[in-house]
Amino acid sequence: MSLEESALAEYRILAIRPLPKVDPEKDLEWLCKSLGFLEPRDKKKTAFRILKLLLEAARENKGLTSDDLAAKLSLTRGTMIHHLNKMIRSGLVIYHEGTYKLRGRSLKSTIEEAHRDINRIFENLYKIAESIDKAYNLYSRS
Repeated sequence: MSLEESALAEYRILAIRPLPKVDPEKDLEWLCKSLGFLEPRDKKKTAFRILKLLLEAARENKGLTSDDLAAKLSLTRGTMIHHLNKMIRSGLVIYHEGTYKLRGRSLKSTIEEAHRDINRIFENLYKIAESIDKAYNLYSRS
């Protein structure tokens, strides 16, 4: 795969019905499921636990190393790196000065930034689709 073909980011969004009542723990779990981080085989809810620690660190405007996370969660550094890389590709987490942290100053601002990324991706998709339609003499009603 060439550099042009490799994905810069990977967004996965699942339509899962939100919970009817506010519960920060369950809401964070819902968010992780909606973003495809919690899969049935992940019995320890590792991504949820990592994101929770990153949220707590964000409160103090700090990041955490993969070793910090591994120690706090009693998991291997390799497991941390796997989940953190997935979160980086999804646009939620950044690696900065040796630590991992939320991309924004809060979870809401992080999600807003990812939303802007997705909008840019769709704008590119629209432009390319329009170009392809013209090449094939296809026209939509709109």
